Formats: sequence, structure tokens, C-alpha cells
Amino acid sequence: MAANFKRIGQFCAEHKVRAVNLSWGDDPQEFEEWLARTKGNQTGDERKQEALELFSISKQAIIDAMNAAPDTLFVTAAGNSDSDAGFLEDVPPSLELPNLITVGATNQAGDATSFTSYGKTVVVYASGYHVESFIPGGKKVKFSGTSMAAPQVTNLAAKLFATDPSLTAKKAKELIIAGSTPSADGKRQLIDEKRSVQLIKQKATAANSR
Repeated sequence: MAANFKRIGQFCAEHKVRAVNLSWGDDPQEFEEWLARTKGNQTGDERKQEALELFSISKQAIIDAMNAAPDTLFVTAAGNSDSDAGFLEDVPPSLELPNLITVGATNQAGDATSFTSYGKTVVVYASGYHVESFIPGGKKVKFSGTSMAAPQVTNLAAKLFATDPSLTAKKAKELIIAGSTPSADGKRQLIDEKRSVQLIKQKATAANSR
């Protein structure tokens, strides 16, 4: 797994990938569950210890991969456990990196869904309830999950990079956050494509007028 993450980071850097959508996450408990299915002779303490060691290797490999591609903005789904991503140590949602942005899910009213994970790393939210989605073959179905919300932020990032190819991943992240608007209860920042795009256009206008 660590070797694969290294290759991903190298690929993004070498091919100048601007935005990547991530729709997965792993935490220490999941590593324990995997070991329980493959190493039935372990005691609970042995399994827990090895799970933590493997999780640590995986986590560091993901961090290294993202650091290896500083010009790539990685957009990750927060998770669907209705829990604090940081408390669960869910990776990558719990990570804090300049070129990583974590996305939570709201319903059509802008309220948090019953399933979305949250926490200090979940800096923006997008619609993740009954989102019309394509499946292989071209059929449309409605899915719910933070995996439906994150691609909308990835799409916004792509538009920002297309508008200003000189943007860094860090700056694109800042524009997405700066352009977001607070939810009715003030607890979440909802992405606002028009505002973020307008911010970058204002920046370009100001630069050209100098």
C-alpha cells in the first residue's frame, strides 16, 4: 500500500495533475478488522498492536504522497460515520495539509446530513443527499454520501485552475474556502462556485490594472 501511494504522488507530480478526488478513508479500527479476517491466531492485544503499526505506515505514506505533489489539490470526502474524523483518526479526512481539503455533506436545505463526518479538518460542505449520479452504462441514479459532495469541490477546483493556471494548490484551497458561504445556523461553510470564481476574476482584474 505504501509503495502504491508513493507511485501516486510521483505520478501527480510528474504529470502536473492539478486536482484529485478521493473517496475513501481508513482508520486503525479497519486495520484491526482486516487482521481479524486474516490472522485468526492473534490475541486481541497483538492484533491491536500490529494494526497500529500498519496504520502508521499507511498514514505516513499518504502524507508523503501528497507532500510529493505540492501543486496538486487533493479533495477528500469526510466520511459517513456521523463522527469526528479527527477523533477516529480517519485518513485522509483527518489530515491537515496545505494541498488537501476535506468535504462534508449537506442536504438540499444546506443542513448537515445525518451521516456526514465532521471536525476541524472538514472546512467546507457540499450537497451530498440524493445527488443525481451516473453509473456505468450511462444510467442516472441518486446516491447519498460525502463521496457525492467531494466531487463538486473537485469540479470547482478544476474551474479555478482553468481560470488561472498559475494558481497553486494552496491558493485554490483558500479561494474555495473564502468563496464559501455560512449555512443558516452558521455552523458550516457551504461551497459557492460563483463566489469563488468571482474572487479569482477580481484578482486577475486587479493584477491587470496595475
